[in-house]
Amino acid sequence: MASRQIALKNLSVQYLGFEDWVLKEITVFAPVGAKIGLVGPSKGGRSTLLNLFAGIIPKIIPAKIKGKVTLGDNDYRDLAPELRKTTGVVLQDSASQLSGLADSVYDELAFALVNRGLDPLTIQDRVAAVASQFDLEDYLEQAPTALSGGQMQRLAIASALALNPQFLLLDDPTSQMDPVGRQHFFSWLKQQKDQTVFIASGEVDDLAEVCDQIWVLEAGRLAASGTPQAVFNQLKDDPLVAKPTSLELAKRLKIKRPDGSYPVTASELKEAAGK
Repeated sequence: MASRQIALKNLSVQYLGFEDWVLKEITVFAPVGAKIGLVGPSKGGRSTLLNLFAGIIPKIIPAKIKGKVTLGDNDYRDLAPELRKTTGVVLQDSASQLSGLADSVYDELAFALVNRGLDPLTIQDRVAAVASQFDLEDYLEQAPTALSGGQMQRLAIASALALNPQFLLLDDPTSQMDPVGRQHFFSWLKQQKDQTVFIASGEVDDLAEVCDQIWVLEAGRLAASGTPQAVFNQLKDDPLVAKPTSLELAKRLKIKRPDGSYPVTASELKEAAGK
């Protein structure tokens, strides 16, 4: 699995009834098992790309699609029904993707597992595991609607993870979390080894720490792709893309790495400053 690639080849997307293309001739590759951070200005195309991967486009949101998305040697659209079973999705509005049928946080976490026909013991074990991972153990008997925005985001993430997905699609998953919750989430994400993750977020400091690749989307086009180190150095003068704090500080202090590039993470900055 690790040797396979996800490939976008001249991918373009146009919503039906609209003249403009929201994604424009995107060609980029990523290995299966990588964590890819999607950054860029608002309406740059990040959510559209995630909705396409999730099958929301064109199944729910009609759109014209040109180009290809492939997984290994297979066209993504041919694999879509099977991939949906192994893909976890967390949308910007986490409340909207909850079942609306669960009386408690426990029931919400178990909802998709029950629908999959898993046995009660497996359901109990998985719910306990994800509740522990996302600090929801004290809220299992509460109604989902009683949770705060950040807690509801944690519930949406935990619900997606309960299915043990191979692919995880996260659209601004920490927007309502407090700093402690956000730090906990990105620490968890950094340790994940079993999923391919696409995460759209404005938290560039955290993305630089945890992601294998950064894709920059501006006005529907791919402005840059590569390692966080390479991309954020390449785009250091782009006013539309937020830069890691460590990079900005390194620029002000004129601290560079041995290869002449600027540090983009706190650990890189500390190492470069000590030399």
